[in-house]
Amino acid sequence: MRSLPNDLPLKALYTFTVVVHYNNFQEAANRLFITPSAVSHQIKNLENWFGRKLFIRRGNQLQLLTEGQQLATSLAHSFGDISNVCHALKQQSERGKLVIAAIPSVATCWLIPRLNNFQQRHPDIELHITYAMHNKALDFNQIDLAFIYADRPPAIEGVNAERFRSGASYPVCSASFKASQVDTVDIAKAPLLQDRNMKNAWQLWFDKAGIAVAQSERGLAFDDFNLLRSAALAGQGIALCAKALIEDDLQAQRLVQLSDIPVATDSGYYLLQKPTGDQAHVHSQVFRDWVFEQQ
Repeated sequence: MRSLPNDLPLKALYTFTVVVHYNNFQEAANRLFITPSAVSHQIKNLENWFGRKLFIRRGNQLQLLTEGQQLATSLAHSFGDISNVCHALKQQSERGKLVIAAIPSVATCWLIPRLNNFQQRHPDIELHITYAMHNKALDFNQIDLAFIYADRPPAIEGVNAERFRSGASYPVCSASFKASQVDTVDIAKAPLLQDRNMKNAWQLWFDKAGIAVAQSERGLAFDDFNLLRSAALAGQGIALCAKALIEDDLQAQRLVQLSDIPVATDSGYYLLQKPTGDQAHVHSQVFRDWVFEQQ
C-alpha cells in the first residue's frame, strides 16, 4: 500500500471539492461551517501547493481552469469511494443496533422502566431510544420500530401495526389527595386535570357516569401526558389517565383509581414495525416478541 505524502493538503482538497460543488465561496463556507475568508485561504494554499491557478474568478461565480477540472473530476471519484466505504463500515457496525422511536408517555411510563429486563435477556442487541413526536411523520429509513398512540388502527403502507396496550382512561388521583378528602372523593366537585390531547374527555366521562356538571373543562390543562401524570402524582387534582401506562403507579399506590368507568376505550397504543428481511429485522422481531411478552 502506498503511503500518502506528508505534505498532501487534504483539508484544502476537500474544501476545493465543496467549492466546486456549489461554485460559490459563500455557499461552500455555509456547508463547511467556516467563514468565506477561511475558504478563500484554503483555496489559496492549494493553488500555492500546485504552483498554479485552479479557478478564474468572475464576481461571485467561479470558472474552473483545465487543471482545476482535472483535479475536481479525480477528487469527486476519490471522495465518493471514501464515502461509500465509510457508510458501508458504519452500517456493519450498527447491524446489532435497534432504533426505537416512542411517544414520550410510552417511553417514560412503560418502556424505560422495563428496558433493564430486555438488556439482560439480549445483551447483544444495542438499543437507541428516541422520541416519536405528535403530528411528526416517522421515517422508517432512520428507525426500526415505533410506539404511537392512535384513535384507530393506523394504516401505513409497508409497516405492520399491532395494538399492544389499550388507551382506556380512568379517573385517578394521588394517594395523598384522596387521603385529604373528608369522606369520599366527589369527582364532580374536585379539581380536574385536563389533557389537551383528549378533547372533551371529562365531559364524556361525566356523561357516561350519568353525572351532571356545569363546567367539565375547568382546571389545569396540560399538553403532554407526562405533565398530566406528574400533576396527578403531586396531588394537584384528578386526571383521566390511560390505565395501561400507570399500572406501576397503581401497584405502588402512588396513584389511586377512583372509578371503573373508562373513556377512550377505542383508542390504543400501537407498535409499528417495518419488515426488512435482514439482520436488523431479526433483532426487530426479537424486540417485538419481548414487548408482547410484557402483557
